[in-house]
Amino acid sequence: MPDIALAGDFESGVDAVFAAVVGRHLVDAPQGRLSLQSGAMPLPDPRLRPLQSVFNAAQSVPLSFTLWHAPGQALAAGEPPNAEWIGRLRTADAILLVVSGQGGFEPAAQRAAALRTELAVLDLAILEPAQQRLEERVTSGPRVDRREAGEQLAVVTRARESLEAERPLLEGLSTREAASLRGFGLLGAKPCAVACNAPDDEAAAIDAQRAAAHQDDWCVIAGATEAELDDLSEQDASEFRADLGLPGLASQRLGQALRRALDYLTFYTGNNRSVNAWLLPRGATALDAAGAIHTDLAAGFIRADAVAADDLIAAGSMAALRDRGQIRRVGRDYLVSDAEVIQVHFSR
Repeated sequence: MPDIALAGDFESGVDAVFAAVVGRHLVDAPQGRLSLQSGAMPLPDPRLRPLQSVFNAAQSVPLSFTLWHAPGQALAAGEPPNAEWIGRLRTADAILLVVSGQGGFEPAAQRAAALRTELAVLDLAILEPAQQRLEERVTSGPRVDRREAGEQLAVVTRARESLEAERPLLEGLSTREAASLRGFGLLGAKPCAVACNAPDDEAAAIDAQRAAAHQDDWCVIAGATEAELDDLSEQDASEFRADLGLPGLASQRLGQALRRALDYLTFYTGNNRSVNAWLLPRGATALDAAGAIHTDLAAGFIRADAVAADDLIAAGSMAALRDRGQIRRVGRDYLVSDAEVIQVHFSR
């Protein structure tokens, strides 16, 4: 499960957004002197129940993200944040910036930009001394290390210059160059989504403005109200959401934003025991999908069958699709598409 860290300023309402999407799955998870709350956020998926019926499976297992935050910690201009908290942020797979929606979409967008600036300041505090150390290695380090240090210095210098010019950290870097920065735990190198914690009476309008601005890695959540819906019946909760004018569950909205930010796709596997949803980076292969399920499947990979989940649901069975010639038999280098069912054939 991807590890997602929530961060905001003191007015963001991080606690309310966290409660709205995690609900009863919340647990206290202190680390050292740092107080943390963690929780699994299952992602509702309308395809799972029909696929469970197709495979006559005993259960279905949805995707989930692990979310966590540190109550009382915030990114605030001019105030040094807790070093232990920032260190933990640097280990996350992605960051969810939480901003207040008070006043509408444009003020919220400005707050998100301010939070990104705070992340850049924190990254500069890592890159500046790193650049100095690398310069010393290039000029006075062991001769065998100088070439490698020089290459790393060039990448670190370009990353620092990008941040100082208020450009994205990885702008202009190749995949290989970006990968060479991973050891620094740079916050600006992580996928980043935004949750706008909106007042009830502004939520629908902000969501419409978000959509019009094509901010697909944003979501709008009425944090305080949606955090309370867990205690209501499904019907009452649905009526409250309709009044807010927001589509679906808060976890659905956030899940879509995170998938966009991470650039992940979903694929499915199924048998009579279980139907499972899985995450893969976009551009991943059938072999990658096999490895996501289990390393043994990747090690013994022979081939895979691939079919669009919606086609399978419409047909009602794999046999029906096989009769129509709609099942693709693919090799290890096949690029998996979003919402495909993958069946891996492997040698034991």
